[in-house]
Amino acid sequence: MKPDKNIFHIEVGELEVNCIIVKCPETSSLAVFDPGDDFDKIVRFIGTVGGKPEMIINTHCHYDHIGAVNELQKKYSIPFLIHSEEKEYAEEPEKNYSSMTGEPIIVSPDRFIYDGELIALGSIGIKVIHTPGHTKGSCCFLTGNTLISGDTLFAGSVGRTDLYGGDTDTILESINNKLLVLDGDTIVLTGHGRSTTIKQEKRFNPYL
Repeated sequence: MKPDKNIFHIEVGELEVNCIIVKCPETSSLAVFDPGDDFDKIVRFIGTVGGKPEMIINTHCHYDHIGAVNELQKKYSIPFLIHSEEKEYAEEPEKNYSSMTGEPIIVSPDRFIYDGELIALGSIGIKVIHTPGHTKGSCCFLTGNTLISGDTLFAGSVGRTDLYGGDTDTILESINNKLLVLDGDTIVLTGHGRSTTIKQEKRFNPYL
């Protein structure tokens, strides 16, 4: 079970967030998803992947997913994209929980994305799937046969719903109505932990 050869990931930060990089094979344009921390580590990894970063896209804006956003924006002069309902998390440390760490993080979106939008990265498309429940503006992203699920769907689990804006009924509705309808062989790259497939989660995930 391997994602497209042009999709890469690296674990960053104390909570081991999967920072994912999607590369257009024709133009070498890069999209960086969920750069949670370890700016220098991510920059070195981008160097090994090769190509030019064009945008940062976040599945959601909890502090463990946004720690390197500002530095990457500055280094590469690239926009930061999130769903409009993530704005309050991005801009309020109490809601993204960075205030608890003693190092409050504020990030500023350059553009809002919307459900069903197809983001162009060179010659490939990345489809936005709004999946509220973990946060109000949580999104997953589908490109080819690979789904970037953030903290909405995990291997054998689902995202927690006890934080600000979370809701159990909403996240289950998002997963059942928007994710489990995808092709069973779709590879799921999660926000933390190992990858899985839609087929495996339909069969074995005890929360579904």
